[in-house]
Amino acid sequence: MPLYLLDTNVLSRLARGIDQAISEKVRLNVENCVLSSVVWYELEYGAARSSNPSKSARRLALLRSVFPFVRAFGEEDASEAASVRAYLETLKPNAQPIGTHDVLPAGHARALGAVLVTHNVREFSRIPRLIIEDWQATA
Repeated sequence: MPLYLLDTNVLSRLARGIDQAISEKVRLNVENCVLSSVVWYELEYGAARSSNPSKSARRLALLRSVFPFVRAFGEEDASEAASVRAYLETLKPNAQPIGTHDVLPAGHARALGAVLVTHNVREFSRIPRLIIEDWQATA
């Protein structure tokens, strides 16, 4: 069974309880899902900027109850992310970079050999050797 690294947009929808498709896929695969320290940073940052900090704190606590461990972003992950960024910035004839924060979970997923679960398929699909899945409901 594959390992899944969940992107920020997926975890945000899961925490808000607004997407039954994501909730069901996580329920079926929770033992194989990874919470990246990079994604956790993005979620913490969003909560820190929230207009409703107590609600955001409850949502983060809910996520940590489902995913009690955060997978650290290490040296191999950094190398993969750097490779991804350099590749996208040097594509010919036109460079096609993605957000500087987006290369981090992409590199983390590649280093782990994990599937990146995201709704941002358009950007991430340009990355070689990155397997992606979209668990978000299409409605």
